[in-house]
Amino acid sequence: MSRHLRVLLVEDSEDDAALLLRELKKAGIQPTVERVETAESMRKALQKQEWDVVIADYVLPTFSGLDAIELLKKTQKDLPFIIVSGKIGEDTAVETMKAGAHDYIMKGNLARLIPAIDREIEEAKVRQKRREAEEKLIQTCNELGDTTVELEKTNKKLRDEIEERQKAEQHTMEMKEHLQNVIDSASEIIIAIDANKRITTWNKTAEIVTGYKQKDVLNWSITKLTLFENQQKLLDLIKNLSKQTHPNYEDFVIITKNSVKKILRITGTPIKGKPESGILFIGRDITREMEIHGKLLVGNCYLIPEKSNTAALDLLVDLATSGYSGHLISRMDPHTMKTMVSTANIHIYLLGQNRGKEYKTIADLKQLLQTIKDIGTEKKESVILLERLDYLISKFSFEKVIEVLYEINDDITRNKCLLLVRIDPGTIEKTQMALIENEVQLLPSQKIEGLIIEDEIHDILRFIYEQNQNNAVVPIKKIMGRFSLAYSTVAKRLQVLEMKGLIFTKKQGKSRTVTISDKGKTFLHKRQAT
Repeated sequence: MSRHLRVLLVEDSEDDAALLLRELKKAGIQPTVERVETAESMRKALQKQEWDVVIADYVLPTFSGLDAIELLKKTQKDLPFIIVSGKIGEDTAVETMKAGAHDYIMKGNLARLIPAIDREIEEAKVRQKRREAEEKLIQTCNELGDTTVELEKTNKKLRDEIEERQKAEQHTMEMKEHLQNVIDSASEIIIAIDANKRITTWNKTAEIVTGYKQKDVLNWSITKLTLFENQQKLLDLIKNLSKQTHPNYEDFVIITKNSVKKILRITGTPIKGKPESGILFIGRDITREMEIHGKLLVGNCYLIPEKSNTAALDLLVDLATSGYSGHLISRMDPHTMKTMVSTANIHIYLLGQNRGKEYKTIADLKQLLQTIKDIGTEKKESVILLERLDYLISKFSFEKVIEVLYEINDDITRNKCLLLVRIDPGTIEKTQMALIENEVQLLPSQKIEGLIIEDEIHDILRFIYEQNQNNAVVPIKKIMGRFSLAYSTVAKRLQVLEMKGLIFTKKQGKSRTVTISDKGKTFLHKRQAT
């Protein structure tokens, strides 16, 4: 049997609105829907008629789900409010629930929408009945003149308040448990400290990465926990965060409970609320990434002597998707460059004159030096790939280029950036190459001289690379099926590749997956070129 439902929809996309409407009709609901996109249109809609539920997208061009919650609060109307969004993370979900949303649903999981609406409408009815009962009780107490009756009513009211308080406390406990579950479900490390540097939050990921259980560290001073190798660096970060509100990224070396060294990339932000509420740290384990990238150190320039630019572009994309701000300076066709680095947000600069207005053009060495200086002044750590150093040498002379390279190296060190320089080694003299290598150190993953593997192992490495290029997960069983090999044979060949630094393996669920390293990519490209 169909039923009517009055829905106020805060959504800017007609297509998404149509999907929601179809989901409601599929459940046998005859909806009356008004779609709004701004605060003013929502305010008018709330004044014009009564609604059963408000459904809102989290992000709109001039409005947002959080703004809609605040607007609804000001009307003092108790309506179910549900966030339906395609771009909402766990931290954002917690923020919306704290702000007053009753539930949040991903657009890709609309099957939860109807049960959520039904549940929250029933909850709203319960709250309305409770308010009506309270109002009726107050009215009755005011009308009764007899002292005994008044006392009896007052006692009943007190009992009800105690019961409501108990229910509220129970609800608060349930919400606290729910929020803790959300925090524990996060893949990032989440740690919070109070104004006295005592640990107040320590999620499951923090337990897994550090080896320290939550029960063992709560209420401990984070400075007394023998976790951070450089305690003073941590104290400096806490001190700086107390003076600023924008997140600050730092890499920390930690020593786990099992005496294993790891590298964490941590961002900290002051906790909003009363003064000196504490600091929230969110971080992730980047140890494996540092190993993949050959332990690249910020403030250094690295040379990639390759005829092909494939390995250099792959490394730039890897770093840009690992937290760096990526910048590509090249002579290539800009549309080709954009396609090759499409998986990351890379800023593109063109070498030469009159290359169009869409991208910034670098016509001479002076502009090149200034561009790299400007990039270095960004607050975020930057990685720059300078393509075709041989082109600059042929255009401006080796002496001028090496002189500018000295200055660039100084800027990179001063601004703590990463510079990758690719050059075709077959285009310059050996003495010139030696001078460049003295100024720009060779990329660790390029050091593959004398590295030899058998053809059947090379075939497995090539297969892993092709699968990774298609963003496919490569479990050991997949390799066994592709080459019709036994598990023990595949395991031995993978061990050879991992010992030579050409791949790395990691545990994913109950199985182990395989990923090619930068050194492995370089090895393949060099062998192919040969």
